[in-house]
Amino acid sequence: MSTLLLITIIVVAVVTCLVIGLTLLAYSTVLKSAKRLASTGVLDEEFLRDEATSKHPIKKVFGIILHALSILLCVGLVSLAVVAGVYKAKGEQFVYNDHVSLVIASDSMKEYWDDDYKEELIGEYSVFAGVSAEESDKKLFSEQFEKGDLLDFKVVEAEEELNLYDVYGYKNKKNQIITHRLIGVATDGSLIFRGDNTGGRDTLVSREQVVYRYEGQKVKGLGIPVLFFGSGFGIYSIISVLAMYTISDIAIYKYNKIKKDRLEAIKEYHYGSR
Repeated sequence: MSTLLLITIIVVAVVTCLVIGLTLLAYSTVLKSAKRLASTGVLDEEFLRDEATSKHPIKKVFGIILHALSILLCVGLVSLAVVAGVYKAKGEQFVYNDHVSLVIASDSMKEYWDDDYKEELIGEYSVFAGVSAEESDKKLFSEQFEKGDLLDFKVVEAEEELNLYDVYGYKNKKNQIITHRLIGVATDGSLIFRGDNTGGRDTLVSREQVVYRYEGQKVKGLGIPVLFFGSGFGIYSIISVLAMYTISDIAIYKYNKIKKDRLEAIKEYHYGSR
């Protein structure tokens, strides 16, 4: 872990704790003030007015909807965190039949490394496929993507033949899935991969490491939330939102308890004075 990243994490953690601490202090001060004012009767009119409006059907429905949306938000954030965690651990998700969706985590296939490599790759594919440079450029360009794109891959069977210049997903020694283009075969039968936007070839890959083939279908930017919520900043965001929601919910509950107790005292006073 780099020093800069460690410092960033520490700063974000300190800021998060500071914000949560200040929020707790603010709610505690407000609740103490509300309890003191309620005991003196200053808030009686406001409490009675709130009780009257809370019985209105529209107000009740609105409250239920608002509470349900808050719960859905929390569930959604936790779900995103789970999906992001699965992606971070496996590098894949949304498996269906023999297909898998991958979220691209780098720009290694965003564009060509430089004009020389572009001309070289287009020329090689034109000769290999027997097509014009324009058709070659169109085909190769359609297989480029960038960080945050969600791509559809097909599972590659063990006996399936691989095609040169197609994009595949292979697992490296760290069990990470690398989505690069197959550009050649070494003399020992190892496969040569390279990202269109990288400065050199990947480490030689064995046939057994290749697990997916790109099917040409992508949705730009759909995987960005997965990448974000799988990052340290995303995790801090989820923790912060859930913490703030919990603190707010507890504070509202305590305020309503103060209001309820005061209303009961008012009713008891009026009932006893009859």
